[in-house]
Amino acid sequence: MVVIGNFRNRPELRKKKRRHFHYNARAVGENGTMLRCSLVDISEIGARIVFENDSPVPDEFVLLLTASGETRRHCKVIWRNGTSVGVAFPEFDR
Repeated sequence: MVVIGNFRNRPELRKKKRRHFHYNARAVGENGTMLRCSLVDISEIGARIVFENDSPVPDEFVLLLTASGETRRHCKVIWRNGTSVGVAFPEFDR
C-alpha cells in the first residue's frame, strides 16, 4: 500500500476540539435494541464510537453513559466506517 502525505498532519476542521477518551457505554435503538460500544473520542457536540461487533447501528440512538442510564446523549450518525461511527449530539449542535 502506498501512502502519499501524512493524513495526521492535516489541519483540524472540527468546530469543537475532541479529546481522546476510552469509556464503555451502551447504545439503545428506537426498537429497544441494546448494543455495547466504546467512546474513542468526544467533544462538546459529538463523538467517535466503536461498536463491539458489526451489528447494524441505527441512524439515531440514545447513548447510555452510566449503568443506570441516568446520563445519556441523543446521537445522530454522521459517518460510518466498519464498526466505527461518528455521531453528533443534536441538542448541542451549534
